Amino acid sequence: MGEHYILQHTGAIDHAYRQRGTVESWQEHVALYAVGNSRLGLALSTAFAAPLLYPTGSESGGFHFRGGSSTGKTTALHVAGSAWGGGGIRGFIRTWRATSNGLEGVAALHCDALLCLDEIGQVDGRDAGQIAYMLANEQGKTRAGRSGETRRAAEWRLLFLSSGEISLADKIAEDGRGRRIAAGQEVRIVDIAADAGAGLGIFENLHGFPSADAFARHLKMASGEHYGEAWRAFMRLLVKDFDAIAPTVTGYRDEFISENIPAGADGQVSRVAARFGLVAAGGEMATAFGVLPWQPGEATKAAARCFSDWLLLRGGVEPAEEREAVSAVRRFIELHGNSRFEPMGDLIHRDGMGSPIDVRIQNRAGFRRRDDAGGIEYLVLPEVWRGEVCAGMDAVTVAKALASRNLLAAGEGNKLQKNTRLPGFSSSVRCYVITSSILGDDHA
Repeated sequence: MGEHYILQHTGAIDHAYRQRGTVESWQEHVALYAVGNSRLGLALSTAFAAPLLYPTGSESGGFHFRGGSSTGKTTALHVAGSAWGGGGIRGFIRTWRATSNGLEGVAALHCDALLCLDEIGQVDGRDAGQIAYMLANEQGKTRAGRSGETRRAAEWRLLFLSSGEISLADKIAEDGRGRRIAAGQEVRIVDIAADAGAGLGIFENLHGFPSADAFARHLKMASGEHYGEAWRAFMRLLVKDFDAIAPTVTGYRDEFISENIPAGADGQVSRVAARFGLVAAGGEMATAFGVLPWQPGEATKAAARCFSDWLLLRGGVEPAEEREAVSAVRRFIELHGNSRFEPMGDLIHRDGMGSPIDVRIQNRAGFRRRDDAGGIEYLVLPEVWRGEVCAGMDAVTVAKALASRNLLAAGEGNKLQKNTRLPGFSSSVRCYVITSSILGDDHA
């Protein structure tokens, strides 16, 4: 220690690591109001968890608060950002309104710190997924210099908070090309409903304020008057025993995982739980240091509530690819169940004399018939299954996912395709038989 470092840069650095007020004034007017508010508690704990990435070797990632306007999403970002800095019109908050290239410099400037990105709706849908990967992968693009030599890519470690009226999945789908969010992107940006379910938007406890709007206005104003001192106080205490950081955080995180992950959860769920556990550790350590004016356990409680809400919103503990597989098949049946599936048996329309009415099916995808229980099952022809129903996915993986949920009737020897006699074919045809439960299944 004691060395002097000189940062040389090509121009002025636009940052918000400014200070105003004291730790005590920030605690009184900002941090104290996060008690009893799970989303605010998670946001503030994330601010203190960011410096723990390096000593613990944890991966970067973020949380996205999604909900309608005036729910208080941006307020959570103002509160969390005030722990690191502020000043100016937007305080410590940055905006999603940038290209992936533009955000590289912003990410590098927030290395080992918190990054707050407001309003995901402002970013182009084509860039949203790339930015999610880039921020969590901790590295920008590799580029060539003026003379052709390779320039060093920007690097960073960070935790980020995001807000918007729509999810990352919805944003990616906006380009109209049928794109879906990948499992990796879903893990990197954890989607959390901003509405905490108490009828007060993002809040659960107004701490005596007459309305959620009045409470939000106070927090935004207070975050603009008291900022930038909390992380400095936290870091001064944190580095006093640097070697103890990793085992302490690991203990908090492992305890959180063991207490909150349901049995049989997929590895994707475990990765997300580890991030929530890291955040809980950050909040608990800041509490133990006296930086956060909370009771022990408050940060863990907030993280556990938000993790539970995320898991509920996700729809289960199985891999995201399996849920998407079922959703894709269900979506195809919902769109084309009558128009592209030729009826069989008693589903065939007949005239008054009982003769079948010839119905022309355009772009036939398969057939539909009634099963023994009276429901409708769908028989999908192999090429349609691979080329349309499972477009962009592995067709075998999709079939296996459905079979594991009894949404696909297996053939002889548990084969995924089933030999079936179909109208217009001289011999039996291998096809995928989707059971009638596909439209009523609630496991996806």
